[in-house]
Amino acid sequence: MPPSYGIMCAMRNFAKGVLRVSALLLFGFLSGCAMFGIVRRVPMIEVRNEAVAASAGVDMSAAIVRAATARRWSATVTAPDVVRCRFDARSWNIVVDVRHAGTTFSIDYVSTEGLFYRPEYRDIHGSYNKQVDALCQRIKREAMQTPAAVAAVPATVAPAMPAAPVVKPYSIESFTRETGDKYAYRFVLKLNDASSADLTLSRRIQADLRQSVRDDYVASAGTKDASSLQIDFPEYAIQGGKVVGRAVVMTVELLEFVYDPATAHGRLAVKVNPQQYETTRQWVRNNIATLAKDKNANILSAISGKPRFTIGREILRDDNVLEVEFHAGE
Repeated sequence: MPPSYGIMCAMRNFAKGVLRVSALLLFGFLSGCAMFGIVRRVPMIEVRNEAVAASAGVDMSAAIVRAATARRWSATVTAPDVVRCRFDARSWNIVVDVRHAGTTFSIDYVSTEGLFYRPEYRDIHGSYNKQVDALCQRIKREAMQTPAAVAAVPATVAPAMPAAPVVKPYSIESFTRETGDKYAYRFVLKLNDASSADLTLSRRIQADLRQSVRDDYVASAGTKDASSLQIDFPEYAIQGGKVVGRAVVMTVELLEFVYDPATAHGRLAVKVNPQQYETTRQWVRNNIATLAKDKNANILSAISGKPRFTIGREILRDDNVLEVEFHAGE
């Protein structure tokens, strides 16, 4: 005998109630996971000295900006070799610096919100890796684009004239070492032609400033090795025909460096300022080859001259000492 209509309605309502309760429990579980940090994190992707098959004459900064824009990142050229990129989603965001040198580039983590990043473990929500990898692949693609053809040279060329003396497009109004910190400098430059304040001029000015900072640092710090100094411009702006800003010399206290040529394994430890963790970490990666080349000449490629090593374990200890293990070779 078929069930009555009332019994069928009761069964249907009971089933709906079970579904509602299940949905509420699932939502509560997921919310609790996020609240208490039970989040599925993955090791953070590392993009270091990524080589690109760049076309001749490519402008890497422009290629990076095009790639970022195509992938819905905002991009700003903050230095001749650095492009800051930001990706905004509904409930999270990513900020990275894309640094380039020649036909290689690296993507450095700057900050994130809503992706549960843990610097002590270098892990993060998988959305970070997905977006950074997509940006990396797009940069490679954009770098391969052929730039506009150079205008043809006229058949008749005028006789060569003596080279005019080099005149700097600016004059120095002030260049001073900051009081209490001999490794930071304030500068004000007056442009001879305010209309020429473009990226090319900015690159030349920063190259000149880096040399001036190196010269003063070598003299004031009593050091002869200025080749590995990292000089950054945390404040830099061209406004109203003037260039104003601040240059900072990044110095690292190397506590330990051990390398075994037989196994090609090495380890180093450096003191870290917590506010400069990422900068110090990048310095370590940039200078491992310099530190180890007297123990293993093969750590530098004989063909390209570029470093050849892989990073193993990285630990930031409670006493703000960064320990890094590496292996020489491909």
